[in-house]
Amino acid sequence: MSKVKVSVAKCEHLEGNASFMGGKFVRYDADVEKIKKTVAKAVELAIGSCDAIIKEGQTVLIKPNLAFQAPAESHAVVDPRVIEAVVAYFKENSKASEVWVGDNPSLGQHVGRAKPAFAASGMEEAAKRGGADKVIYFDETDVVLVDIPGAKVFKKAAVFKPLLDADVVINLPKMKVHLAGTVTLGLKNWNGIIPNYHPDAQQQGAHRIELGQKMADLYRVRKADLTIYDAIIGMEGQGPHAGTPIEMNLILAAEDTVAGDSVASAIMGFEPMEIPAVRCAGTDGLGELDLNKIEVVGETIASVKKFFKRPNGDPIGMYNGLTCAMQQTCPGCYVNVRGALDSFANSGIVMKDFLKAAGEVVVIAGGVPDFDPNDAVGKNVFVCGDCWEKFESADNVRKAATLAKSVTYYPGCAPVYIFAQLNGDLQKLAKESAK
Repeated sequence: MSKVKVSVAKCEHLEGNASFMGGKFVRYDADVEKIKKTVAKAVELAIGSCDAIIKEGQTVLIKPNLAFQAPAESHAVVDPRVIEAVVAYFKENSKASEVWVGDNPSLGQHVGRAKPAFAASGMEEAAKRGGADKVIYFDETDVVLVDIPGAKVFKKAAVFKPLLDADVVINLPKMKVHLAGTVTLGLKNWNGIIPNYHPDAQQQGAHRIELGQKMADLYRVRKADLTIYDAIIGMEGQGPHAGTPIEMNLILAAEDTVAGDSVASAIMGFEPMEIPAVRCAGTDGLGELDLNKIEVVGETIASVKKFFKRPNGDPIGMYNGLTCAMQQTCPGCYVNVRGALDSFANSGIVMKDFLKAAGEVVVIAGGVPDFDPNDAVGKNVFVCGDCWEKFESADNVRKAATLAKSVTYYPGCAPVYIFAQLNGDLQKLAKESAK
């Protein structure tokens, strides 16, 4: 029995990388051509040619990672040069009737809808430059309610219709670490195929402790025909939004997304079994996660491996004067509070000065049996999620709210939007206290 194949292609030196990693994206024609050449090599090593998956007259949807309304320099979204190169490759080498690019940012209601996110990231311009026939803002399209046979947790989903309409789907994730998912690659990229209403059980419901299983379940809706990995410049550290860039100059490709994620994870210095989505999808039989059963063609894992700095999802004890009371809570609140604090730290506001001017802050989530309501006196309290009301300590939280200087509630389970909203509210409080 032949092994599953994953290709790893090395790109030549890119002139724009130095300035890009330094905070300024500059596009060079020669860089795009080099990336396109690398995409061609990766695709051809993985499947022979694009004719293997695209028949004459078929429509092709490229689904990138457009996680946030963020500029290319954030390195939180797919590199515009890669979008342009991938679109151009399929336009020039396949018999597709049309090539589309479409996605929906996972925190769209709080950090931008698809249209402004495509614009801010530079991806729309890049897609059109590459020859895309259509850029689709998923959140402006219809959704289809589908059953997911074989799913363990996410058994029904409202899925954006373009994903189901396209004849061929190309998954285009970015190589990044992730506070909740350890890494975010091909499987996690499917989070963008469902709406992001808040509060709602769709996307936010996928971000509790069962995130990996829900991503595996969601992948059953429709597997990608090919996954191409943007590993030109990855993100390490506090991903998926507040990490730091790491130069890789790689493009990976795989028909089997689980296998592709396994190889990509290994290149980042992780064991595939460490990655919840890969572990769940692999053990559910949705693809191959055993590196011994995967044929890596092109560059070897060992020759390109770099050990990415791992994300830290713990928000407790980050700052004196900002208390996180969350003894009994799941990652749905835990890591998203950390993500918000990471964003606040990157805003340029000095936390010590902010707390001195605005007053101390208490963030509460889940059960807090040892929390003393008097610890909230005169402080700014932020209460996350719904489950705190289900614990015996709920009365302590209610009493704390009566003693606090201010109280803000974030309903939902999990309220993933606090990733952006808590940061925004802290910045608003900082500005008000500075007047």
